[in-house]
Amino acid sequence: MRGLLLALVGGCAAPGAAADSQQEHDLAHVRRASTLPQGFNRLLFGEDFSAYAAGSQPSRTKWKYDLGTSYPGGPAQWGTGEVQTYTSSTANIVITPQRTLQITPIKSSSGNWTSARIETTAAYDFACRAGGRLRVQASVKLGNNTPSRQLGIWPAVWMLGSAFRGNYWNWPTIGELDVLESINGAATAWQTLHCGPNSPGGPCNEYTGIGSNAGFTRGAWHTISLDIDRTNAGGSWRGEKVVWRIDGRAVFTVDGNRVNDQAAWTAVTRSPKFLLLNVAVGGSFPDNVANPQPGVKTPTSATLGGTGSAMEVQYVAVFGG
Repeated sequence: MRGLLLALVGGCAAPGAAADSQQEHDLAHVRRASTLPQGFNRLLFGEDFSAYAAGSQPSRTKWKYDLGTSYPGGPAQWGTGEVQTYTSSTANIVITPQRTLQITPIKSSSGNWTSARIETTAAYDFACRAGGRLRVQASVKLGNNTPSRQLGIWPAVWMLGSAFRGNYWNWPTIGELDVLESINGAATAWQTLHCGPNSPGGPCNEYTGIGSNAGFTRGAWHTISLDIDRTNAGGSWRGEKVVWRIDGRAVFTVDGNRVNDQAAWTAVTRSPKFLLLNVAVGGSFPDNVANPQPGVKTPTSATLGGTGSAMEVQYVAVFGG
């Protein structure tokens, strides 16, 4: 993998055989989930979805399929107010003919929503070693239905502290890092860190979190990454940092000084983590943070499901250094 890894699949190539050839070239160019980026020497987790047959689904050995409207005994509506029911149906999660993973929200004729959410299993938990670096990286494309048709659509690539498993009421103390979230069809990606007690304010400004956003073209492939960097020469947790990148360009950085709470920073940057990929529908974030029509609940009657509201992923990998 390289710092800038952007594949415009099927974009500007000529039609016919030339377009097919260009698409295959672009896909081959980005599908190297086991290739170590500069400065990293270990592959901690790698999933290249081109290894799966079209019409199949990601391995249950690597991935747990979250189902229903909550974890067993956990907060209703996944703790965020989202309205979809998660399923393991190939209508919601499948390997495409182009051998990418596609997670698709679907609205039924009765107005009910389904989608999919998967998380890595405990065997693949990962952590940043003392004095080292850790990178989570993925190649992602978001559906390009118009914003008015995507109100409430909420794709995400993110991670949670492994201590969340089996104790679904300890958020955000266990630490959350959102590599990418995008809502309401906006050409924008949000980067966010959550930590500290489950109460307003605190070291990570809950319930909003410490975050930022950057432009993110829809309908095109982008490489997103998040680095946890513990290589600061002084050895103090205050000098450690988390850096978000889009297509190799740093778009947001948070260091220990900003959080200013050693226990919270430790949970975010040092404790074991697991990955999640999902597309939610509705909830507090699209409703309250970035809804272009304040006071309107999402999704609306105009919100569409299908591929134009889907998230597609070519690979996801975790590297250590």
